[in-house]
Amino acid sequence: MSKVLGVDIGNTSTSAAVMEGGRILGFGYHPTAWSSSAQINIFIRTVVAGFHLDGSVLCSVVPHCNRKWMLALRRAADAQPLLVTHRTKLGVSIVYPKPGTIGADRLANASAVSERYDGPVIVADFGTAVTFDVITAKKEYIGGVIAPGLPLMTDYLYEKTSLLPWIELKSGHGCPAIGKSTETAMRVGAQVGYRGMVREIVRHLTSRLGMRNVTLCATGGFARWALRGIDMEFKFDPYLTLRGLERIWKMNKKGEEI
Repeated sequence: MSKVLGVDIGNTSTSAAVMEGGRILGFGYHPTAWSSSAQINIFIRTVVAGFHLDGSVLCSVVPHCNRKWMLALRRAADAQPLLVTHRTKLGVSIVYPKPGTIGADRLANASAVSERYDGPVIVADFGTAVTFDVITAKKEYIGGVIAPGLPLMTDYLYEKTSLLPWIELKSGHGCPAIGKSTETAMRVGAQVGYRGMVREIVRHLTSRLGMRNVTLCATGGFARWALRGIDMEFKFDPYLTLRGLERIWKMNKKGEEI
């Protein structure tokens, strides 16, 4: 069975995993802003240590980083890496006016859930932004919703006000009924308000699209925090995007010239 290195370049962080048949063998995070060639090579060597790679695949929403990562992946796997775009075989049909504008991470998520579930799926990816993407029972990607991510909500308050502090969002922080300090008041506002936004977006999509028996999936670094206490059942997989990349690599098995 092939061992594949998948890399997902996000706005804030980059995740990478060595995968084999859906299993995560090696994994790591790397701040996207720290993306010098030397730092990238060190990071990749750490993730792939002890594994012989059969190939590599990349999805990115930060285009100016792509070349450095593609070169590093070619060195790591000794083969041309695959760069995911809307033209790549995905295992889903794209029913969308301008498919070239869809983030490659969203396409990887769509590929992953279309393999795993038979009915309609809404997949939410909680990162710097949060995306909700709809895949029909016919395995069609038909679009979605993009909203501010949790860090944008709190960071904007800090940046645009004089007295509100920067707060760190961690899954271990509880949510009291009411804030007894500025920090806890901001946490309640972020968590309860965000939960309401997620709930309303899902209800909007299912109602307006007439979707029944929808599977809700979630991934992304802020998913656990955002979904804490929500009255909806989400199937959470922190590696969903990377699993989608492995599936896409298997369907293509041919890298892109750099």
